Amino acid sequence: MLADRIPGPELGRRMMVHEAEAQLTPDRRLRDLGDGWLLHDGADPEPFWTRLIAPRWPAGDAAFDRRLDEVVTLFATLDRLPHVRPSPLGSEPVDLAGRLLEYGFEAVAADLRMALLDPAPCRELAGAWAAGDGSRRAPDRLTVSRYGRDATGRRPDRRRWAEQTSLVLGEAFAVDPLRRSLLEGDALACVVRAGCTILLLYDDGEPIAVARLALAGDGAYLSSIGVRPAWRGRGHGALVTALAVAEALAADCRLVHLAVDVGNAAARRLYERLGFAVIGEAVPDLLLR
Repeated sequence: MLADRIPGPELGRRMMVHEAEAQLTPDRRLRDLGDGWLLHDGADPEPFWTRLIAPRWPAGDAAFDRRLDEVVTLFATLDRLPHVRPSPLGSEPVDLAGRLLEYGFEAVAADLRMALLDPAPCRELAGAWAAGDGSRRAPDRLTVSRYGRDATGRRPDRRRWAEQTSLVLGEAFAVDPLRRSLLEGDALACVVRAGCTILLLYDDGEPIAVARLALAGDGAYLSSIGVRPAWRGRGHGALVTALAVAEALAADCRLVHLAVDVGNAAARRLYERLGFAVIGEAVPDLLLR
């Protein structure tokens, strides 16, 4: 895998930039600033979609403060809140997050970056599923589909499919029902974007688990992996993740990675069993309100 061969700091930056590349849309652009990358969505004011990624700034106090002032001004010209995501490895300066917190930024979230180092567990699980060798997973009840290609070869109704996706994600991540229409819109935006797909796992026709796979270049970024609470603890999260990884490997992706919330120890253990490993330190989402 590519993650085995890229030097530490470069791997951290590559994962952060590739995530942004996998999220590009006609309204969402990525720009190389020379000492970091700016992802900017010109249509969506949500702070998540406009952020400065893996900056490499000078360590000297005066030069650092000057660059920070320039970046804050840049966000003001974009009419967006300043939002910075450091690299999990090789932040420059090493105390970047601490300096931003002192300046007034707030850590609104933090996640761990994980890269696939051993593809064998996912290959084995996906292969057993394809072969029908899954008595513990009730293969006669479980089915998997992705928009545009279901088990029967028919194209599912797009709106109904988006509703099912938002149902699973809404329950899996405890999203306010009033905001689930945003999840539907995000699912619909994925299926019309090149390289983006969402896999849905069904139990006797009921949608129960989901995983999003976004391909860009020679890499694959996995996100929105979730299982409805009533179906947890049965291996469904592992299965839908393994199937997404299998698709990435079939597409010759050399870098397969994801992010997991720092507080979600169960999900981290699951991904580690599937061959993923944590890369570097936790990455905070730093926002200046």
